[in-house]
Amino acid sequence: MHAKSSGGAIIGLTLFFSMALSIAPWPDHLAILMPSWTLLTLIYWSIALPHKVSILTGFSTGLLFDVLTGSLLGQNALIFSTASFFSHSLYSRLRNYPVWQQSTLILMFLACIKLLSLWLNHFIVHIEYTYQHGLQVLFSALVWPAIFAVLRLIRRHFKVQ
Repeated sequence: MHAKSSGGAIIGLTLFFSMALSIAPWPDHLAILMPSWTLLTLIYWSIALPHKVSILTGFSTGLLFDVLTGSLLGQNALIFSTASFFSHSLYSRLRNYPVWQQSTLILMFLACIKLLSLWLNHFIVHIEYTYQHGLQVLFSALVWPAIFAVLRLIRRHFKVQ
């Protein structure tokens, strides 16, 4: 009989790997479409294991992401903790939806998060909205089924409970 894993290390490793994907150098034509790997990973773990991944996890992941990307300190912490809060609030519904419906809700949710991010950036760094921001949100929603499947496979393989 296999023992159940507490899973803290696995969750941390998947968040670390998603941050590495986010800061990896991508060709320009792929960088436009790069999804929010870390945010999607955080949303998955918040839905799958709400008793393990809390708003504090989102906040600390966001702070670390701020340091890694060189963005305004606290901006991604606010965004990730907001994402974690809404994921916690809706986890019982989201878990029961098929993956394509989850992807649609993720699209709407990420659009709101992206607007919050752009609003904060507009006042601090004066970044304007372009179509590329919408493409990133759309591609993040399209990638959600694959991220969901891979992280569920990891969760089941390592018996993260």
